[in-house]
Amino acid sequence: MVATEADHAARWVGKPLPRREDLGLLTGSSSFIPDLAEPGTAHVGFVRSTVAHADIVSIDVSAAQELPGVVAVVTAADFGDDQRPQPSTHELGTRPTPYHALARDRVRYVGEAIAAVVGTSATVVADAVEFVEVEYEDRPVVTDALDALTPGSPRVYDTWDDNVAGTFDAAIGDVETAIEQADVVLTKSFRIQRQTAAPMEGRGALAEWDRHRGELVLWTSTQSPHIVRDFVAEVTGLGSHQVVVKVPAVGGGFGAKFHFYPEESAVAMLSMMLDTPVMWVEGRSESFVATIHAREQAVTATIAADLDGTITAMSVDLAADMGAYLHMMSYGPAWLTSVMMTNVYDIPNARVSLKAVVTNKTPSGSYRGWGQPQANFVVERMVDLLAKKMMIDPIELRRRNFIRPDQFPYTSLFHTFDNGEYEECLDEGLRVGGYEAWRRRQTEAKADGRHIGIGISFYVENTALGPSRQLNQGGLNLGGYDISNIRMEADGGVTIFTGLCEMGQGFANGLIQVAADAIGLNPDQITVVSGDTDKCPYTGHGTGASRSASVGGAAVHMAAVELRTRITKIAAHMLEASPTDLIIEEGKIWVQGSPSRSITVADVGRAAYLRAIDLPPDVDPGLEVIEVFDPVAMAWPYGLNIAVVDVDVETCEVRVIDFTVFHDCGTILNPMIVDGQIHGGVAQGIAAALMEELPYDDSGQPLATSFMNYLVPSAAELPDFNTGHMVNPSPVIPGGMKGIGEAGIIGPPAAIVSAIEDALWPMKIEFTQTPVTPQKIFEALRITQ
Repeated sequence: MVATEADHAARWVGKPLPRREDLGLLTGSSSFIPDLAEPGTAHVGFVRSTVAHADIVSIDVSAAQELPGVVAVVTAADFGDDQRPQPSTHELGTRPTPYHALARDRVRYVGEAIAAVVGTSATVVADAVEFVEVEYEDRPVVTDALDALTPGSPRVYDTWDDNVAGTFDAAIGDVETAIEQADVVLTKSFRIQRQTAAPMEGRGALAEWDRHRGELVLWTSTQSPHIVRDFVAEVTGLGSHQVVVKVPAVGGGFGAKFHFYPEESAVAMLSMMLDTPVMWVEGRSESFVATIHAREQAVTATIAADLDGTITAMSVDLAADMGAYLHMMSYGPAWLTSVMMTNVYDIPNARVSLKAVVTNKTPSGSYRGWGQPQANFVVERMVDLLAKKMMIDPIELRRRNFIRPDQFPYTSLFHTFDNGEYEECLDEGLRVGGYEAWRRRQTEAKADGRHIGIGISFYVENTALGPSRQLNQGGLNLGGYDISNIRMEADGGVTIFTGLCEMGQGFANGLIQVAADAIGLNPDQITVVSGDTDKCPYTGHGTGASRSASVGGAAVHMAAVELRTRITKIAAHMLEASPTDLIIEEGKIWVQGSPSRSITVADVGRAAYLRAIDLPPDVDPGLEVIEVFDPVAMAWPYGLNIAVVDVDVETCEVRVIDFTVFHDCGTILNPMIVDGQIHGGVAQGIAAALMEELPYDDSGQPLATSFMNYLVPSAAELPDFNTGHMVNPSPVIPGGMKGIGEAGIIGPPAAIVSAIEDALWPMKIEFTQTPVTPQKIFEALRITQ
């Protein structure tokens, strides 16, 4: 169903309330990692490998140690032989690829940390790093996943007989028979480029060791404070109760800051070793080699169909380039790519075979959307190419193969989808995006010599991660639950304590709106506390996987409903009325039909904490609720993308001139924030389609280490966005929220590449890789001439 005003009867949920964090960000009063340095804080910089694969012969730190202001120069040997490797949350049946805070005997990618220089200022450290001399003995290098799979390829690990770190296979139906019996079979190969999240703020950490209390406080720019706390305790040998992780303002994360990094371990150990506060702030060029990369895959896909366009089978072989080590999340993103290879279509026969391949590059891991953009690109491109081969309208082909509403819950290669009105979403999205009008304008533009193209893609997104037992069965050592602790204070204000983290997405606003409706308060009466493992309840996962609203919001909803019940019981006693006769709005409580018989939540708060004499005999002092929400299943938002591009065949420049997203993310907490999430995700999707890439040369040297050669879009490269919403609340999430954080980034690459082909359709050009740069368009046009 399409949302109407009646669907948003709640007082606060669904309203575009202003974001609370914006004032601090806009005025510069928010505190980021560099703002936390107190007098006496030491700074650290890392000596990083300049070669892609080598044994470390020697490290000469003597010249650096003699420089004024240098406190210490530390190598792995100084941390001891018993230094523990970096922990992982994902054990997916893989070969171990241990790595440490500092490289021990060998480096496997350019940028791997070898030594840490500690000094009195960042300037001192930057100079001293250059004086550390490392002698290497070079080893053979492999930088391409398909090359790494060939016999005789250089091996990243001596004890392995190949470069495959892990494998995964899944299948439904009888794929081989379905392909043999199909009327139409199409096979294509795809290459998806390497990217990085490139948040506005790089990473950073500040460690403060208090030897008297035996406590380590680590300030870090992270999305997962409790995971960091537990892992810091593991690598330092401290108890979890001795480690406090705090998160200041975070300038974007996009998944890259979900990981636990060697630098966090090193900073913590350095503070303990030197008994002084130690701070590290990542430089931008440093971030291109030190912060995890993402996305890069080589995929071969086969699709089969009957003459009427019914898709009968999908077969996929996937090689995921994991870089030199399996980082904290192992090959989790590539696993998600593999199990999403049927997208929104009712394909009865499907198989996927994944190889997670190590190469001599920066490790790969999380980036917004995880592995879903890659899967969407492959499936949606295959549907478009099948439509061309069969001469069927690609919109009609999708319509014929959608999972029908009466088929839900629907199980695909692995997951079970909760609900969906895909065809209605398609039709409404085409209307909102002005699809037919753009087709007319395309014809008019062609007469003027312009090449306008229109492309679509349809996506489904995995959110509300996820049922904890299911995660554990799959090899994940973390939970998918969230704990909400809500407390009414003595003045009637309410404080929400959550283990989730704010990183610019505005999730706290949504939690406040949920609680305000459930309790009967004005949002201004509610405060959210996050980013402090000493104050906030444990979260099994952290902020990521579009779960803040769906899982965190559900936990807050449950706790707020229970808090309201307790408030009502106390208020009923004070008003000598039945709890069922009370109304709570804007913090005022009155008896229905008798508004003069009223009190406020502040009166209830005083009774709960200061005047036990006003409480019912069976109620103890205090007003605090803790609720745990562990979803029984995941939620599945979905939507349509429509891209309109203008291709200049002389310069080969592509301009995205219009972009529409029409989607269903379940209950909408704050439409302004939802639209903002969509806009930001689409911007990153446009970047993936046209610009961003992290290439390497054959020797393993990165060729993009700044924004001069890693191109991210500015406002000038982005179109106006059209957004439209459907509301089908999730049946598995209290409150019905499905999540929105990653929806915008999944579908744009397929839609934009389809639009480019549409613009150039007389030339019969086909693109099966990203990014589609002007150079690639030029080469394709030259071949057709």
